[in-house]
Formats: sequence, structure tokens, C-alpha cells
Amino acid sequence: MKARKSWAMAYCGMAAALSVALMLLGAVVPVLMFIAPAVASLLIATVCVECGRTMAMTAYGAVSLLSLLFVPDKEVALIFVFLLGYYPLIKPRFERIRLPLVRVLCKLLLCNGAVLAMYGLVLLLVPAGSISQELKTTALAVSLATLAMGNVAFLLYDRALHNLLQVYQLVWRPKLHKMLGKR
Repeated sequence: MKARKSWAMAYCGMAAALSVALMLLGAVVPVLMFIAPAVASLLIATVCVECGRTMAMTAYGAVSLLSLLFVPDKEVALIFVFLLGYYPLIKPRFERIRLPLVRVLCKLLLCNGAVLAMYGLVLLLVPAGSISQELKTTALAVSLATLAMGNVAFLLYDRALHNLLQVYQLVWRPKLHKMLGKR
């Protein structure tokens, strides 16, 4: 029993450390701004599979706090904190919804609410100042188009997360357990 707990703690720590490293990489390489938090969230999902929900929540909290403290691009950290970091932990609850349309709408409601809350907080902390009416109208149209593209990207992320967790369960997990001598 003690060996199992130490293995789980070590796995959780390694996954959290790798997640923070990915978040730092996402801040340095601009193209990884959204990819790094998504891959870090996959690592949090594997912690949930291997060690349980409590350890995964602990890993999410640790990665969130360390990312907010040390990642220079706060937007990368906030994307993880507000949406992608905890999403793999609540995804099973969404999957219990029987009607596919309602399930997708609930997922999109969470996504849009989290994104709007995140950017609302950013605008509250860093006000944009006064801008002309024409710029406000253009900014609104661009923001809505970006939000629509974000919804499509989130649904693709959701499907990719599902598929990658299946691959983890069927292929990577047995190899990991064999390599580490875990039964």
C-alpha cells in the first residue's frame, strides 16, 4: 500500500512538473500559446486515471499556482487556470448527459463562460482605455468571430482529449506500467 501511494505521489509530481515546463514553453514559443495548456491538461487527465481525482485536483492547483507565478505570458497561464486545466476532470460529468445536443451545448456554455470570465478579469485589471466608437464596433465583430472559432477549437480539443485518453488507456498506460514495474 505504501509503495502504491509513493508511486502515485511521484507520478503526480512528475506530471505537474512537466505541465509547468510545457506552460513555460507555451509562453516562449508563440505558436504554442494554446497547445501547451491543452497538452498540460492531458497530463492532468493521466494523473486522474493513475492516481485518482483528488491527486489530479492537487496537480491542477499546483500547476495553476506555479504557472501564474512563473510563466511570463499570463494569458497562457490563465487559459490553463480558467478552462483547460480542470476540464479533463469535469469532462466525465458532461459525458453522462444522454442527449448529444444538450451535452455539446453544456460544454460550449462552460467554454464561453470561462473565456468571458477570463478576459473580463483581464480587462478589469488592465483597462483598455477610451477607444473610438468605430474601433469598438470593429473590436466587437472581431471578438465574436474569434469566440466562434474558439468554440470550434474547443470542440476539436474535447474530441482529441477523448481520443488521446483512449490511446493512453490502451497503449501508453500498459507500457508505462511495464517500464516502471507497476502491476
